[in-house]
Amino acid sequence: MGLFFRRKRRFFRVRGWISLILLLGSLLALWPPVQSLTAVHSLSDPAKLATLGKRGANPRVNKIVYWLNRSDEWHVSPEFITYTALLLNGTHGEHGKLVSRTLLRNLKIAHELGLLTPENQAKLRRGNAATVTRGPYRGEIAEIDHIVPVSLAPEIGNDLANLEMMPSSLNRLKSDRVGERQLSCAEDFYRAGILTRDSYERLRRRAVLPAPAPSR
Repeated sequence: MGLFFRRKRRFFRVRGWISLILLLGSLLALWPPVQSLTAVHSLSDPAKLATLGKRGANPRVNKIVYWLNRSDEWHVSPEFITYTALLLNGTHGEHGKLVSRTLLRNLKIAHELGLLTPENQAKLRRGNAATVTRGPYRGEIAEIDHIVPVSLAPEIGNDLANLEMMPSSLNRLKSDRVGERQLSCAEDFYRAGILTRDSYERLRRRAVLPAPAPSR
């Protein structure tokens, strides 16, 4: 009988510890930086991105910017959130660096354009476009632009490394032009293995570069 009660007490102690651990885990999951990490990990998952249709990743960019800003408000580095999320979902190497660079640039753009007001954050969290509240493009919608034109490189249409926030009028003006920046990004994408050689050569042929300075 004594052995029975000792085993019963041990069982309840173990169950108590398990309950405590589960409670702490639930509380930790409610901490905004953990929510941010979980959200960015899911939103940037390459397997999920690969299933999306045309412009299907655009709402994800808006949501990621929201969650990166949320972690920043809690003084947890957006760089840490981005790096960890990408590492966990297998976006690593040169590709991971490019995705991280663009996501963090989008957060910077959001700050510069005033896209992080309470009203805009509510839009971004749902994946909707925010409204520019600062600077010469005030009042315009912040669209998601393909840095390298998707018409010339369809394989990176939903790649987060190629998606950038931009005021709508600038996006219309840029259209599918290929300048120095687009060609430089295309070279990075090609080296990272996410841009095919055919697309890269097509972009090179379409590039309009400034004339070299005359030699003296």
